[in-house]
Amino acid sequence: MATIGNAPVFPTESVLPGNLEVTGNATISGSSATVNGNEVRTVGTSGAILQVVQGTTSTLVTVTSTTFTDTTLTASITPSSSSNKILVHVLQEFVAVRTGADGCGMGIRLLRDSTIVWEPIQNSTGPYHWYTDDRELDGYASINFLDSPATTSSVTYKTQGRPYTTSNGGQVNFQNSGGVVISPVSTIILMEVVA
Repeated sequence: MATIGNAPVFPTESVLPGNLEVTGNATISGSSATVNGNEVRTVGTSGAILQVVQGTTSTLVTVTSTTFTDTTLTASITPSSSSNKILVHVLQEFVAVRTGADGCGMGIRLLRDSTIVWEPIQNSTGPYHWYTDDRELDGYASINFLDSPATTSSVTYKTQGRPYTTSNGGQVNFQNSGGVVISPVSTIILMEVVA
């Protein structure tokens, strides 16, 4: 054991019995900690965030079919425990248009590897989670989803999208610099959460 001034310095592998006080205002006991009288979450505490991964894309993707198509928005994460969850935040830029008639929209879905984990509301025509009675709809679509991948292997999350309808020129453009956003960037954030 080494010391700095009067304070002992322990190797990172050390197990410390009881409480350890640092400068008189921080205490760690078991899996809880207090700093200046306020509780602080530790790594083993349910709800703690262990890691954060972000993916972005600015690649233009145009979808003119009724097939859900990759938007190029993707990110991968390797959970440290199979019981932990992954909190997924998606912000997807889009421009849905329909040149020959009123009523356009689009839908995106979220996949973990090849498994669909979140889908937009749909009817017999298509997804209409984002829809307007006009001929154009611009903006950012958001998804917030808490997933349970039940693995410690790397998992990849991605979005796929399609227009509500392709009739009368219906289509959707993702990361479209011709819309209301000058330099659109779509973002996906993955956070590992202790179960």
